[in-house]
Parts: sequence; structure tokens; C-alpha cells
Amino acid sequence: MLLSIQQKYILEVLRKLGCVRRRQLDTLTREKFRRPDLEISKGRMDAMLRQLRAGMGDIRLDSEFVRLSGANPNTLLLEAVDVMLELAEKKPEDFKTRLESPELLCFSWGSPVRLFTVAELSAPIQPTVELLVRKKRVVWISDSGSIPEGLALPPKHFFAARLEDGSHRFYGSNGP
Repeated sequence: MLLSIQQKYILEVLRKLGCVRRRQLDTLTREKFRRPDLEISKGRMDAMLRQLRAGMGDIRLDSEFVRLSGANPNTLLLEAVDVMLELAEKKPEDFKTRLESPELLCFSWGSPVRLFTVAELSAPIQPTVELLVRKKRVVWISDSGSIPEGLALPPKHFFAARLEDGSHRFYGSNGP
């Protein structure tokens, strides 16, 4: 099956994430291929996804998710993608997900390139934070979406508190 470069990118995203929200995939694809002479409309995106599903056989589509067969939604990973899209202004350079726990997603963005890690904050809090102190920029998220009481973060570490609209408020460390 011959794939367009956009479809190859969609497959790359699916192989990294397994399951992604349609709106996240739309944003990643649109921003990756943004050019004045190319618009990836909703109709075009739907057509590319239908072609992939028909040609590959292991892609599943529904109203909310695009996923590979056997992949189920991982709410923390999907939230990590939302955090990445917010921080990278919808245009991450690259990202990876095959990381050691508590890391969920690592992405690069900007010029000069900055590297961010999104990690799961779980109990007990302090040993979890200490695992990633050596990383330059870490954004912590949790199942509850709210900032844990008494959380003290090292320099250049942040906590992303989920707001009702699905966006995040970022709280940073007080250190240098």
C-alpha cells in the first residue's frame, strides 16, 4: 500500500502512542504539515484514516479515538500528550514514549531545542520526584489532576494541574 507522508506520520504517532484522541492526532498532523499550499481539513483527515484502516487492517476508529488493534486508552499518556501540545504550542519537534516509569513521554520543542519529560506523580511523592531530579525539565501529572498537598519540586520541575476545560495550569518550583 502506498502511503502519503501524512499517513506515514499518522502511523508513526500510532506506533508510539498505541491510542490517541482524534483531536490530538488532528493537531499533531495539521501542525507537522502546516504550509500555505496544504490544508489538512477534517474531511481530508477522515479520508486518510479510512484509507489506513482499509489498507492496514489493524487500525481502529471511533468518534473519540484512533488506535492500533489491542491498544486501549491510557488516560495518563493521553493527558501527557495534551501537556506536550500545550507547552510546545501544538508543534513538538519529536516525542518518544518508550521510557522508564514514572516517565510517560519525552518531547523536544523550540529553538534552541528544549527537552521536556512528562512523568506520573505517584505516592510516595518524594522518592518519585527524586528519580527525575537529573532531568532538566520535568512536568509532573497525576491521576487526580490536582496538585498534591505539600509538593516540593526541584528547580525546573513543574506540576500540570488539570482544569475543568481539559487544559492545564502549570506550577513551578521555587528554587533557582
